[in-house]
Amino acid sequence: MANTFGISAADLNALNSEKDSETLGKRYGGVYGLATALATDLKGGLCDAKSVDAHRQTFGANQYKRVPPKSFFSILLEGFKDPVILLLCAAATLSTVLGGAIPEERHEKKWIEGIAIWVAIFLVTFVSAINDYQKDLQFRKLNAQKDVIEVKVMRGGHTALIKNSEVVVGDVLILDTGDKVVADGLVTESHGLVVDEASLTGESDPIRKNEEDPWCRSGTQVSEGSGKLLVTAVGDASEWGKTISLVTSSGDEQTPLQEKLTHVAATVGKIGATVAATCFIALLIKWCVVNRGFPLSQINNNGPVQFFLYSVTIIVVAIPEGLPLAVTMALAYSMKKMMKDQNFVRVLAACETMGGSTAICSDKTGTLTENRMTVTEGWFGGARITHAPTGDELHLELRQLLELNFALNSKAFLIEHGADLVEFVGNRTECALLMLGRKWGAKYQDVRDKHQQDIMQMYQFTSAKKMASVLLRTPDHLLLLNKGAAEWVLQKCDKVATTANTSGAIMTQPLDDATRAELMQTVVDMASRGLRCICLAVRELPHTDVSRPKDYFDNSENVDQQMTVVAIVGIKDPVRVEVPDAVATCQKAGITVRMVTGDNIHTARHIARECGILTEGGIALEGPVFRNMPVQELLPLLPKLQVLARSSPEDKLTLVSLLKHHGDVVAVTGDGTNDAPALKESDVGLAMGIAGTEVAKEAADIVILDDNFSSIVKSVLWGRSVFTSIRKFLQFQLTVNFVALIVSFVGALVGGRMPLNVLQLLWVNLIMDTLGALALATEKPSPKLLDNKPAGRSEPLINGKMFKHIVMQGFYQIFWMFLFLYGLPTLLPARYGYTSQCDLYARDCVSTGVSQGLNQSNAEQFCGYTNQCGQPCGGSSSGLCPAGGDIRAALCPGEAGECAAFQSFRSLQSTLDKSLVTQHDNDFLKIASLLFNTFIFAQIFNLVNSRRINDEYNVFEGLHKSTLFIIIIAVIIICQVMIINFLGFFFKVQPLGWDEWLVSIAIGVGAMLWSFIVRFVSRNANCGAAEGASTALGSRLAKMNEVKSKHMVAAHAVYSRQETLSVLEAVNLARGSAAAAAAAAAEAEAEAVETKKDNFSFLKKPWERK
Repeated sequence: MANTFGISAADLNALNSEKDSETLGKRYGGVYGLATALATDLKGGLCDAKSVDAHRQTFGANQYKRVPPKSFFSILLEGFKDPVILLLCAAATLSTVLGGAIPEERHEKKWIEGIAIWVAIFLVTFVSAINDYQKDLQFRKLNAQKDVIEVKVMRGGHTALIKNSEVVVGDVLILDTGDKVVADGLVTESHGLVVDEASLTGESDPIRKNEEDPWCRSGTQVSEGSGKLLVTAVGDASEWGKTISLVTSSGDEQTPLQEKLTHVAATVGKIGATVAATCFIALLIKWCVVNRGFPLSQINNNGPVQFFLYSVTIIVVAIPEGLPLAVTMALAYSMKKMMKDQNFVRVLAACETMGGSTAICSDKTGTLTENRMTVTEGWFGGARITHAPTGDELHLELRQLLELNFALNSKAFLIEHGADLVEFVGNRTECALLMLGRKWGAKYQDVRDKHQQDIMQMYQFTSAKKMASVLLRTPDHLLLLNKGAAEWVLQKCDKVATTANTSGAIMTQPLDDATRAELMQTVVDMASRGLRCICLAVRELPHTDVSRPKDYFDNSENVDQQMTVVAIVGIKDPVRVEVPDAVATCQKAGITVRMVTGDNIHTARHIARECGILTEGGIALEGPVFRNMPVQELLPLLPKLQVLARSSPEDKLTLVSLLKHHGDVVAVTGDGTNDAPALKESDVGLAMGIAGTEVAKEAADIVILDDNFSSIVKSVLWGRSVFTSIRKFLQFQLTVNFVALIVSFVGALVGGRMPLNVLQLLWVNLIMDTLGALALATEKPSPKLLDNKPAGRSEPLINGKMFKHIVMQGFYQIFWMFLFLYGLPTLLPARYGYTSQCDLYARDCVSTGVSQGLNQSNAEQFCGYTNQCGQPCGGSSSGLCPAGGDIRAALCPGEAGECAAFQSFRSLQSTLDKSLVTQHDNDFLKIASLLFNTFIFAQIFNLVNSRRINDEYNVFEGLHKSTLFIIIIAVIIICQVMIINFLGFFFKVQPLGWDEWLVSIAIGVGAMLWSFIVRFVSRNANCGAAEGASTALGSRLAKMNEVKSKHMVAAHAVYSRQETLSVLEAVNLARGSAAAAAAAAAEAEAEAVETKKDNFSFLKKPWERK
């Protein structure tokens, strides 16, 4: 596309990259000349959509390059790099090669087993790769939304809200305190504009932007003031794009819960490795005894190769890699659902942490209230009006002065969607004033356009001074327009406006004590009814005054004094309808809700009572009282502190730190730039999506998109759901691990058999790790989760109730497994008994001898000796036995050594012994098939049991809503039926009869009945010592998991001092001590990790060693 602009993209990029102010001035005529070259207007911005498209085509879009996502096949390949999977692959390869290379085994098609194991390995890895791939895509999709923000620009002469990705070169950005700069540009208008460039330059001091330094960079943040910016570079051409365009995140960071579970998985894995090694040794010893040595030709015939595969598979099953996977899946599922509940999760760990929160410190405006403010009454120029006045009720000069204050001392604006639908953009208090002016017929945009060039200085609202001002040039004098919190502004006023004269002109009189007290009473009356009280004041200053220093107007303190009170308005912000119920839900859930607001204490108390936050016996304090109170006096009051009014951001930070140091898990809301420290300090920072600044959102863990307190309650519910889902899966998986390891261990030591073979164990692993995680981690949360107390910091992952269910369910399953393994052959010998040696010799001896080349007569003679001469049946006294029972002498008369006949006899014996082993394997196949099928159905029904882990009776509650859970159960059952009936050759099972299917299912159902009995006894019976043991176990588990970190101990040491410290002093000291202790602990942990690495350096490759 041909360049139709007065500057090329390359020249503009060079100008911007070098911050070349000299070329900007000489070649392009400064900022105004550059705007002309870019075909834009510094006042009205780009003219229309066609112009926007032309700029985007020429100079690029405001989008950055991203690291391409991992392909599915690369994730699949990573799965095959897992050390345990590599061991399985190696063993499967060996089994396949030997099964095809050794003629006897090739004849018996032993190589098929190796191929089947390969298929199983691929299936397990393939399913895991699908989960990882889906997780990666989901996290990328959610993370991409982190960077999408709305910004204000001038387009076609009007203020417009657009996404940051829609900004183009030539746009005029409107910047305000707390905004994020989304593109490079030149400042065209500055009202005390100060930008924090630490994210790019590392400089900690913010930079004031003006004509001397007009260059702004994307990725920086406005820390003070306001202004406008001509965009000169976007996307990859901007400084931010060049710096971090290839940096991205896909949710790979581990959350605290994932770290805990990784530790649990490692511990269980070590136990599994020990069991696996023991099983391998036991099976190998038995094999060597049976084979009278170590015959290499037999190592792949149910020999060492199979034992190795079995042992590695035990490790695969024992290592609960599904635990971290379950956390990831639960978090990914929760993040997606939380987005629909107006919770945008920016930090993954916040999902789980929010579920354990014990305290929520909430803002008032917009969170507890609707943030839909309306002026309902007020005091106007000496007259008390109990409703929102019309324009006719006020004198013209007073009304014009107020309209000027509404329009110019504000950066908010209204977007009208018809006559009755108006959208508020910006500060809602300012919007309420604009709406009052609109009711009078004033057009705020016309006022701004008319007086824009007369604005000399703007003083932003800060939480410290609680007011904002604008200084305006008029022909006669300088006019200061001020508005702010009524009690704060009144302190700065010494005169009061009246309109008592007949002409309606504004008159002033001194603000004496009586009048001041009357106005303060007016404020208290309105505040006590929940109204926000805003005072509007003015001051006239001469154009020139030789006593004023040059920088006099740089400090608002110089001008915000000796003002005249013009009006005090009462603004109503109704409490959200759903908030009282949401607060009650939190309190029922064991969460203390505190209101932290900058409003005066009368307004705060009224709203807090209306919300249900301030209860009987609750305490409301003002910020100055709170911060200066001796900490020893406050600590006993802290549990009752429910309202903190007239608070500064520092007060909020102090409160959060104090609560954290005393063991609370604290969530805090914030919307302003100064709230960022408190948001960072809290366990979970909650920024407001509508009213929140970009600085606050960057500091937060979760963004509440609708600014609604009820959405915060939903985030608590989802957080608890994550923790509960992991506990469900942990109980399910550890039960399977417990049973599988015990049965495998005992089966190998007692009888030397593998109760569950390699493919069966891999199928169990697939059910347990992947399908189980998917089923339990994606269930919708039950509202009953909010009936429980919060987990807090000391709640163990495995509590006493879970341990009880794991052990009792494990014993139930182990009982049936051992009954099948060792009891069935005795109880039902006709169907499940092992063929005796005598029976096999009597049945197969003659036919085996004939098959080896003996004639019928010799075969019958040899079998007579074999069956009757104590080898193994009968006795040497039998008439068929030669004299003295010497079979060699009878077969080799007159010969000293072993003749051919005796060697044939010995060969027949050896073949029959091998046949006996094979026969026992075939006999065991009946038992193994029933055992395997019963084991799987026990896990299916225990998966349902695991849906409820707190001794609830109804484990089916909400099951009909869990579609994915039902589908997974159905898939497992269908696959199990196919394995038993059609894939028996691979899985070494045989089809079962209808009665055996009924037994398997009945024992599975019995697992649910057994679980119900355990729950019933736990809830109703006084078990004496057993109950005491369970309680002691729960306490022990809690103690093991309690977070008594060194930095918390250090903080407590400060609060325990005898010296008198204010709350602010104590918290600052405690924070410093805690930070030092945490740093020391982190350093010690890093040293321990390095030492551990050095101890295992011999495992590294030569080039990896130091």
